[in-house]
Amino acid sequence: MKNNIKKSLLIFSTFSFLPFSNSFAKSQSDLPNITGQVLFELKADRLSTQSQGVKANNAYLNIEPDFSFNLNKNWSIKTGWRLYPTSTVQTRNQNYPERTRTFFSQERGFSPDDTTFIVEELKVDFKADELEFFIGKFNPSFGKAYNKYKRIGVFSTDITEDYELREKIGGGIIASIENSKISVNTFFNDTTGLSGSINGRSVAKKNDGLAGNTGSFNSYTITIDGDHLFGVSNLSYNIGYRSLAVDKDVEERARETGYVFGSQYDYKLGYATTITPFIEFAKISNFTGIQDGDATYATFALIGKYRGWKASVSNIYRRITQYQDVAKINDRQLQYSVGYKLKNGLVLDFSRANIKETPHKGTLYGFMASYLYQF
Repeated sequence: MKNNIKKSLLIFSTFSFLPFSNSFAKSQSDLPNITGQVLFELKADRLSTQSQGVKANNAYLNIEPDFSFNLNKNWSIKTGWRLYPTSTVQTRNQNYPERTRTFFSQERGFSPDDTTFIVEELKVDFKADELEFFIGKFNPSFGKAYNKYKRIGVFSTDITEDYELREKIGGGIIASIENSKISVNTFFNDTTGLSGSINGRSVAKKNDGLAGNTGSFNSYTITIDGDHLFGVSNLSYNIGYRSLAVDKDVEERARETGYVFGSQYDYKLGYATTITPFIEFAKISNFTGIQDGDATYATFALIGKYRGWKASVSNIYRRITQYQDVAKINDRQLQYSVGYKLKNGLVLDFSRANIKETPHKGTLYGFMASYLYQF
């Protein structure tokens, strides 16, 4: 009962702050001010499968507020939060440390009490001209396919978020050069009190053996992204490299290394009509620090837009070798989607996906209502 009251108060205080922050930002033309955005996602899906013990229906709410307290034209404090259900969205699982969501979980369903509120980012940021520096807790850059604002159907980010780097302690530098942006980050896994939550998730362990959990700045990423690849307008790209150290005292562990490449081209057919092919490929050795646990992720998508309408077809592959007691993970998601953005900003998406998640197979029918509130 006490936990439910605490959760309700926290959620209420968070969203009651939004109108205040909006008026605060708009009422002051001069700094300091507050800017930010909040992403709301309501997802529901139905699974058709012959796997035993898996519930057919599932629904959950995901909310991601990002606030920036801008002190002056150079300095700001940036925060990123997340409210999600621990039984559906997983950000720390010892059995599947990389997995964001397991589609065939026996814990599928809907429970209002199954809610966790975490701090994903809390950093001090300095920006001047073409350079930006930051230090604190943050999500290092690596890849783009898990970006929810791309809206490649209902289910695509449930796989691609696997290789997103989250909740690290450290710092970074971002340099803008012509049409490109270069980012260099150094970090280690957050095991401070900020790694816990108001409920549902304890503080991260310091000796869990996962890649990046060393307590020192010996993990890093280097990424480059930009537009006008090879001088072609509307052709964008992203390239990244990651190297995460492991605790040498833990057996059968090895430094995780990996790279990612992605690209998309916005081909304009005519008035308010765009066709966008998108690809992203990630190859990671010793994934999560497991020796010889190599992983490959490949995303292929074709996205069409016409005014408020959006349709897409996507194919995502996941290959992991030497995984726990399974010789090889060989997963696939083939998804067809259609969506519409209303004039008030509310977006409705519908998807059908054929899912293979070793050793299970099934068909998912999904619905998502999303809204991005900006101030």
